[in-house]
Amino acid sequence: MSTKGAFRVECPHCGESFDADFWTVVRGDRDLDVKELILSGEFDILMCPKCETMFQHEEPFLYLDPPRELLVFVMPETYLEKKDEWVARMKADYEPLRATLASSHGVAGEPQFFFGLAPLTALLAGDRDREEETEVLEFMAREAGMQLLRIKPSAAREHDLPFLLPLPSGLKGRAAALSAVRELEKANDALPRLKKLGIALAALKGEDIPFLNK
Repeated sequence: MSTKGAFRVECPHCGESFDADFWTVVRGDRDLDVKELILSGEFDILMCPKCETMFQHEEPFLYLDPPRELLVFVMPETYLEKKDEWVARMKADYEPLRATLASSHGVAGEPQFFFGLAPLTALLAGDRDREEETEVLEFMAREAGMQLLRIKPSAAREHDLPFLLPLPSGLKGRAAALSAVRELEKANDALPRLKKLGIALAALKGEDIPFLNK
């Protein structure tokens, strides 16, 4: 689950110093309300107890979403001045935690490093659009009696594909998947990521589909 820590902050408007709680670990796959705060721009917004002014204050935190292959260290944008130093420090801090995160949270792979909330917000917004399009694709595929296989989330982001791959029932391989995609395209030509999936499949050599989640 997501966790918080207390930090001392200073109001940028009146200079009042006070303790405030900040998210230190965010589980995007479990705490959807916290994830929504990031998407809406309301994450870590504070109110000064003296002047009652609202302001946003950034502190480093770890964003985790194992099903979506996300392990992201998010640091304040001001840290960009010493980007290499901070990335090296975060990598060093991560190594002792690698095994624990893998066993307790199902986290694997290498972390990403973002400075400021904007890159994470953009990534999550892209995933939300991808999920919505994938839901339409899934409904159409099931109505057509097709089976569905999961595409690696990292590959879906890299190539801007949906999270699922349709296949005719009982069949497998690139040619069968391409046939299913073409059939769904005829039924609905307003799904841009489905078109990109067709292009990606057509460009592959042989029958193996390397971007499937195995």
